[in-house]
Amino acid sequence: MGKVFVTFDESEQMILKSIYYDQDPDEALSFVLKHIIPKVKKEISCLSGTLSGQKA
Repeated sequence: MGKVFVTFDESEQMILKSIYYDQDPDEALSFVLKHIIPKVKKEISCLSGTLSGQKA
């Protein structure tokens, strides 16, 4: 599996800061499941050929 780039909006960044300061493992797992996994699973079909240099 290659590298994955994930972006977070302002509210997600605030949640991450809260998790960092609180050191809350349950909140961290919840964030991963609700905010990161869905973004990683998302297909990027419009860029897949462009990024690899192939035409779709």
